[in-house]
Amino acid sequence: MKHTTILSLLTLTAASAMAQSAAPASGPAVSGNLGFTSDYVFRGLSQTAGKVAVQGGFDADFKNGFTAGVWASNVSTALGNLEVDLYANYGFKVGQVDLSVGYIDYTYSTASNGGEANVSASYKGVTVKVSKGVNGTLSDYYYEAAYSYDIAAVKGLNLGLHYGSDAASSKYDYSIALTYPVLGFAGTVSYSDLEAGKSITAVTLKKSF
Repeated sequence: MKHTTILSLLTLTAASAMAQSAAPASGPAVSGNLGFTSDYVFRGLSQTAGKVAVQGGFDADFKNGFTAGVWASNVSTALGNLEVDLYANYGFKVGQVDLSVGYIDYTYSTASNGGEANVSASYKGVTVKVSKGVNGTLSDYYYEAAYSYDIAAVKGLNLGLHYGSDAASSKYDYSIALTYPVLGFAGTVSYSDLEAGKSITAVTLKKSF
């Protein structure tokens, strides 16, 4: 009787393990975002000639370090009215440092297109990133550093700092941003400047789902 019970338990355990291994792998986790901004600013330059932009996209997390997504925004007529970005990244950890390698393709409806490969490292809110143009109109390096800090004194308030340098133009840009929850959206007020050029203040509302 004792041997029969043990045999039955082993049989049930093996059957359970086989059923679990045979279960289909779950698909990627998909999320989306939708935003409105008073001025679409990228690397210190307005992409909408100072006008409002509607933006949104989708991201897929394959739960193995690999992520991919698509994002779109209206842009100025000089850039072709519409921008669509396709991107993919692979992230992994080395100790307490988050590392990532990726690629992004910038596509415009009538303007010149281009793609960049990038590598980044993040540690305790600090991120450094190097992007290299590899096709189309992009061929040089862009270096950037960012810092994200949650202000403990005000729940939900985040401070974001950014500094970037473009090797092709030898110009730098920087931005300061404050983000706070507003009616279910992430509300952001940002100040950007391109090497003491025309500064830009923008207000953005973004919803993730």
